[in-house]
Amino acid sequence: MSRLVNKSALLLLGLVAMVCLLGAASAKPHEEMTKDHAGELANECKAETGATDEDVEQMMNHEAPERHEAKCLRACVMKKFQMMDESGKLSKEHAVEMVKALSKHDAEKEDAPAEVVDKCEAIEAPEDHCDAAVAFENCIYEQMKEHGLELEEH
Repeated sequence: MSRLVNKSALLLLGLVAMVCLLGAASAKPHEEMTKDHAGELANECKAETGATDEDVEQMMNHEAPERHEAKCLRACVMKKFQMMDESGKLSKEHAVEMVKALSKHDAEKEDAPAEVVDKCEAIEAPEDHCDAAVAFENCIYEQMKEHGLELEEH
């Protein structure tokens, strides 16, 4: 179980890093989306969610969230990167691109990222956006595994 939790935490950080890269295309020339930028957003979200420095550090170190505020921190970051919309739903367009970027390229599995997101978009996510962020993160990891998509090492 803890291995799955660690994998899901790693996935979320990978998702955040990937969205940073995706965001670079739409960022203004002087705004570079980097892991540092993700850290900056996490610190903004810390203030908004009541998370602690330890919660931010836990997220940046790929560790699973234990406290509710740590889960809310992740939901906030996911929203800022448009992976989750303001109603707490998975953003299909951004999530598909994220899964593509997170998985090793395999032409035979070209449709798998959309299938992964379709499955996760359809889950009964908790109403609480903080818990929903963790549910989506776990679903994406499990569905990637089920579809034979290996995580790209970042």
